[in-house]
Amino acid sequence: EQSADLAAARAELNEAAHSFERISYLCAIGFATKAHLDGAVAARDSAAARVKALESRVTDRLIRAPFAGVLGLRKVSVGTLVKPGDVITTLDDISLIKLDFTVPEAFLSVLKDGMAVRVNVAAYPDRTFEGKVVGIDTRVDPVSRAVAMRAETPNPEGLLRPGMLATVSLLKNQRKSLAVPEQALVPVEDRQFVFVATADSKAERREVKIGARQPGFVEIVSGLKSGDKVVVEGTLRLRPGGSITVAGERDKAEPGADGPGPRT
Repeated sequence: EQSADLAAARAELNEAAHSFERISYLCAIGFATKAHLDGAVAARDSAAARVKALESRVTDRLIRAPFAGVLGLRKVSVGTLVKPGDVITTLDDISLIKLDFTVPEAFLSVLKDGMAVRVNVAAYPDRTFEGKVVGIDTRVDPVSRAVAMRAETPNPEGLLRPGMLATVSLLKNQRKSLAVPEQALVPVEDRQFVFVATADSKAERREVKIGARQPGFVEIVSGLKSGDKVVVEGTLRLRPGGSITVAGERDKAEPGADGPGPRT
C-alpha cells in the first residue's frame, strides 16, 4: 500500500513540476499572472513534500544491516507479522573475534593492554589462534576475585564462532632466545651438557646453562650460539670426539650404512 501511494505521489509531483514550467513560461511572456505562478510553486512544493514523507514511511519498512557480516538462520517466514523487538535473524561480523575471559586478581601487577594471547578451541585441536589484549576491566569481581579482560583475535578464515568455549593462554615477558629440544640435554650431576657437531663432523661436548622451559624445548642462556648444530638423537652412545652424521646426509654419504647413529 505504501509503495502504491508513493508511486501516485511521484506522478503528482511530476505533473506539478510540468505545470510549474508551463506557468513560468506563460508568466514570462505576460500570459499568466504572478498569482498563477505562486499557486504552481505551492503545488509543486506540496507534492515534493508528500513524496518525501511517503519515502520515509517506505524506508521504515526496509530492514538494513548496521554493518557488514554473516547472517544466521532466519527466525521468521514470509508473511509473518513482526513487531518492534522481534528477532528476524542474527548478524555477526566474525572477521575479528572479541574474546572475554577472567584472570585472578593476584596477577593484576603484570596485566596490561597489548599482551599476547594464544587461543585453543576443541573444534580445532591442532590450531592455535593468536591475539592480543585490548581491554582490562576497572573492577575486580568480589565473588570470584578475578578481573575481566578482553582480547581480539583475527579470524580471516571464519573458523572461530561467537559462543565457542576457548582455552586462553596469556603470555607475559616474551623474549627471543636460543632453545634446544629437551632430549638434546645430557645431565651430569647438577650440570647440563650438549653435543655440538664441529666442522669436521666430530662431537664436541659443551656445558650450557639453561633457563625457562616450554613443552619439548628448553632455553639456552649460555654455551651455544645461533647456528650451532646440536645433536638430538643418540647422545647416550656418543663420546667427545666421536664421529657423527648430520640428519639427511647419511644416505648421501654412506648408502650402505647400517643402523642409526648419532644425529643432529
